This record gives sequence, C-alpha cells and structure tokens, in this order.
Amino acid sequence: MVQSSKPYTVPDLDWYRDIVEGAPETILIIDRNGIILFHNAQARGFDPQSFVGTPIYIYIEPEFHDTVRKTIASVFENGQQETYELASHYESSDLLWYTTRLAPIIRQNEVVAVSLFVRDTTHQKHAQQALNQVNLDLENRVDERTVALNDYAHRLEASETLNIALRKAESWQGVFQILAEHSLKALEADLTGIYLLQEGRLDHSYSLGHSELPPSSLSAENDPFLFKMLRPKAIRYIPLDEEAETGCNFCAYVHGQKMKTLMVAPLLTGNTVAGVLYLGTRHRRSRTPDDEQLLSSFVESAGNTLHRLLVMGQLEQNINQREHELHVLYEVMSIASEVLDKETLLRKSLSATLQAVHCEVGAIHLSDSCENKLTLAVSQQFPDPLQNYLLLSGASKNLWEKAYADRQVIQERRVKSQSYHEQTGEGVSLWDYLGVPIHAKDAVIGVLSLFGNLGMLDSGQIQLVSTIADQIGLAYETTIKRQHDTETLIFEERQRLARELHDSVSQSLYGLVLSADVGNKLLKVKAYPKLAETLEDIGDVALQALKEMRLMLFELRPVSFESVGLVGALELRLNTVEERAKIRTFLTITGREFLPSAFDLQIYRIATEALNNSLKHSRASEIHVDLSVSPNLLEMVIHDNGVGFDKEQRNPGGIGLSSMRERANRISGKLVIDSDRGGGTLIKLSLPLCPTPASILEALE
Repeated sequence: MVQSSKPYTVPDLDWYRDIVEGAPETILIIDRNGIILFHNAQARGFDPQSFVGTPIYIYIEPEFHDTVRKTIASVFENGQQETYELASHYESSDLLWYTTRLAPIIRQNEVVAVSLFVRDTTHQKHAQQALNQVNLDLENRVDERTVALNDYAHRLEASETLNIALRKAESWQGVFQILAEHSLKALEADLTGIYLLQEGRLDHSYSLGHSELPPSSLSAENDPFLFKMLRPKAIRYIPLDEEAETGCNFCAYVHGQKMKTLMVAPLLTGNTVAGVLYLGTRHRRSRTPDDEQLLSSFVESAGNTLHRLLVMGQLEQNINQREHELHVLYEVMSIASEVLDKETLLRKSLSATLQAVHCEVGAIHLSDSCENKLTLAVSQQFPDPLQNYLLLSGASKNLWEKAYADRQVIQERRVKSQSYHEQTGEGVSLWDYLGVPIHAKDAVIGVLSLFGNLGMLDSGQIQLVSTIADQIGLAYETTIKRQHDTETLIFEERQRLARELHDSVSQSLYGLVLSADVGNKLLKVKAYPKLAETLEDIGDVALQALKEMRLMLFELRPVSFESVGLVGALELRLNTVEERAKIRTFLTITGREFLPSAFDLQIYRIATEALNNSLKHSRASEIHVDLSVSPNLLEMVIHDNGVGFDKEQRNPGGIGLSSMRERANRISGKLVIDSDRGGGTLIKLSLPLCPTPASILEALE
C-alpha cells in the first residue's frame, strides 16, 4: 500500500460549485412548486439569475405540464428518483427532446428540494423515430408480402384442386364441367360458360350461373364478338357498356344477364384453339395480375388435359385399328389354312378385305402366265362394263393393269364424267380406286383392286391392304402347291393300288381263272378226285383274295387316332379285316392307363405290318394280340398259328420285317421275330417308357 506523502485536504465549496457549473448536463434545483432555485446555465453562456425564481413550466410544452407536475410530486412524496421525457421549442424553432432524471434533496429525513439532471436526447429521439419508421415500413411490407403469399397460396391451392379434379376427367365434356365449376368459384364470378370451336363455328358446350341458356351456336360472320377474342390467343377483360352491340347475339345475351365485366380466355390444345371460356360479373371488375395469372393457369391445365384426352383417344383408336388389322390378317390366314379350291380362297379373301376397309366393290385379277395379261378371277359387285370404261386419263391401260405393270400400289381419285354414264348406262359410284399388287415370292401374280369412297384411307390402312394382298398371294401359291401335291399323292396312291391289285388280288384272280379252267377240263374227263383238289384250291385262293381285298378296303379308310386311340384302332382293325376273313382274333390289354400316347401311331404301324404279313402269307386261322403296359415298359406280342417260315432261309428284310425294325428303332424299342415252318410266327415289341426327347420327336414326326 502506497502511503501519501501529504495528508488529504477536503476541497472547499467553490471547488464543487465549479464542477456543477461545468457539467455537460443541465442541472436545476426546484422546490415543491417547480420554482427554479438553481441553474448551471453559466456553462451554456446564460445568466443563471435569469432562471432562478421562474417556474420550470414556462420552458416546457403545455402537453407535458401535467406529467412533469405529477413526477415532481411523486419524488417529494416518496423520496425516490424518477424520470420523464418531454419536448420543447425553447429558444429553437425545432422541437427538441429531453430526458430528465429527478433526484430528491433530503434534509433531516425530509425532501426539501429536487435536483433535475436534463439531457438533450433529440438526436437519439430522431434516430429512434427513424428506426420506428423503418420497423413500421418493414411491418407494412411484411403484411403486404403475407397477403401476397396468401393470395399466391390460394391460387396454388385452387390450381392444385383443379388439377386433381382434371386427372379424373374421362371426356372433354367432363373437362368443361370441372373447369367451369372451379373458375366460377375461384374467380368469384357470377356466370361462366364454354364454347367449343368446330368447323369454323363456336358451339355451346357447358354453362353455369345462367338464368337461361346462352346461344347454342355462334358464327364468325353473324356473331363475331367472341371470335375477335380468340385471335390474340390471350386473356381479355372486357367492360360491358350499358347498350349491347347491335347484331351480336352473345352480346345481347350477356347484357340480358346484367353482366358488367366479361373475362374471356381461349382454350388451347397444343397450339390449336379448341374453344373459349368466358366468365361474367354483375359488378365492375378491374383487371388484376393475380386474377389473370389464376385464369391463365386454369385454362392451361384444362388445355393440357384436353390434349391428353385427345392423344389418349388417338392412341386408343390406333390400338383398336391395329387390333382390327390383326384380326383381319388372322381371318385371311385362317382362310388360307382351310383346304379350299383356288376360287373359294380368292372370294373369301376378297370379302374379308372389303369388310376390313368398309368397301363394297372389289376384284382380284390374276396374271395369265401364257399370255402375260390379267384376267378377272373373282369380284364383288363388280360391273362388267367397268373394264372397258375405267381408264387412266391419257392412258390405254386399265388401272389394275398399271398397278401390275408398275409393280407398285396405285391410288387414284376419279370423278366420272357424263360421257362415262352415257357409255355405260349405269350410275355406279366408283369415285376412288386402290390397286395393290399381289406377290408370290418375288413375282407379281395379280392385283387386288378396291373401288368406292376410299379418300379416307390412311397410310396404315393402305399398308394393311398391301399385307393382305401378300397373304393372298402366299395362300394362293400354297393352295396351288397343295392341289399339286394332292394330285401327286392321288396319282401315287393309284399307282400303289394298281401294284397291290396286280401283286395280290390280280394274281389271285388269275390263279382262280387257271384253276377253274383246270377244273373244267377235269370235269370233262371225270377225274373227280383231282377235281375235288382243284375246287379246294379255288376256295383257298378266293378266300385269300377276299382277305387281301378287305385289307385294301380297310387301308383306304384311315383310322382317326384322336377319337379311338391305339386300343380302339387295334380293335377296329381286327374286327374289320381278320374277323371278316374268318380268322379268330384275341386282343388282350393289360395296364391300359399307362399307354403312352406319343408312340401310339408307331406301335400301331408295327402291329398292322405284322397283321398284314400274317393275313397275306401265314394262312392262319387264329391270331393273338397281347398288349401289356407298366409304368416303365410296354410289351406287344403278336402270334398266329399259320405256316410260319424258316428264319435261316427267309430274307430278313422281306415281308415287311425291315419296316417293322426301322419303326421300333425310331422309338428306342426292340423287335424280336420268332418263326418256324409249320409252327406259326411270333413278333414281340419291347419299348422302355423312358425314351429320349429325340426319339419322342422322331416318333411324333
């Protein structure tokens, strides 16, 4: 602690007075009545005595007198410090602000005076006022922005509500109803309506809030008011005059509805005007950006929905068209798959084509390979004189001949002249022509011709007709080949029958003739024992010929496996051939439920080959067919009591044995043949029922 070298001296009163006189604040001492007892005015260049004895209120604005008086009284009563703020014009033209702190002067526990410390706060007050103004302006701007945001949110909500409703719209009329209802509510209109632009006129489609329906149809010539609104493709606000425009039905109508303002907005699908939306109010309404923006978003959303429905409708129409085309092609292909003659095939195909394109008149011309010209093959409602008079302008060939010569599609629009009717004498309405070449492989074999109102055919339909023409060409070529193959098969079958007759029945009949001649000679010489033997031979040969004839007749009537199956086919064979040939037959089936249908035909072929051999060569009186089937193995045994043959001497590939072995190998089976001369013949087929996929395919083929 530092000790002072000199004792502390208490300053005198003048020293304190100098501090008060030089204080930066105004300091006053007043009594209970507000009379100034002291003023440090000397620091500000004033005479302190000019203030002493004067009331403080003469320096204060009147509106603050009451506040000052109450504050002074409170300090005298409570002995506590107080503060007040006031304004004054004292010695200044400007309003000055002061903040005053009041402190009690107490003597012997009694407030005898009050000291006032006055500070000039004008600058702070002005800054505060400026800050308050800034805050006020900011609050106003916030309020305005809040209102704008609320309006924007309202528009967004209205637009979103509209869009949600539009997503459920399934037709244009549904879109119009939704748009009208939401526009009327959101824009607080009194009435609304929609006109649809069709073929140059505006047709009324939907309206709300009307006491009577608006005009049903408006034309640009007789009622141009709304048409003028469409040209800028923009929203229009129209104040309506007291008098309606003359010659305007729509104007007269809205005036009759007591409308004062009309809002008009075009409806666009893409860039095309589809119609117009109008809204009317019974009071004057000024144009606002918010309303215009909301209405613009409404008509834009509605236009997008209309465009979506239009596109979806076109897509659905295209899908239906493609389905129709596929159906037609399927029908033509079904016709081609039928076993038909050429003329029936062409006639049915032409009829299907005409139905596909909704046409009534058509023809198919085919080329004559010998003369290289077209001849009419089939037609539908095709007038005979047409071939002579339907000519290209300036050309000498018929239209179908041009399509045939050019090897390409010909489409002509024709309007027949009076001379045509004079020459033909018929009023046939053949305005348009479509000729499509008919291809078969790389060659053109004819022309498919359509006549009628064909101007509406699009490229897809023309392509359909071209595809049909190609299918007709393919089917025609297939039919010709089928007929040729059928004729070839018939010829080959006739040749086979001729060989069979020559090798079997014919030989037997020839033997009968010889035996009959021998018998006749024996009868003449009365060699009765020899005659009896000859007659017995004649009976045997005749019976064998009958057996072979019955076999040939049976083979001419093919068995339907789909209806009878393997067992039924075997029963039918034995009953039809062997039983009628006086041969006793025995058919035994075990495990019928395990029969594999995939090998029915091959098994049957092996069985019939064995039966045929027995019938032709064994002279058997009875024959047994035993078929035993388990889940893993099929066994078929065919044995007779015929003459048999010597396995060592018989050619192992003869009597159909080679064919049976080949069929058994195809299905992975094993064939065993056992025979002794005079002891009959046994043929056994063993077939495992777990064959390879390749053997199954080969068996099916």
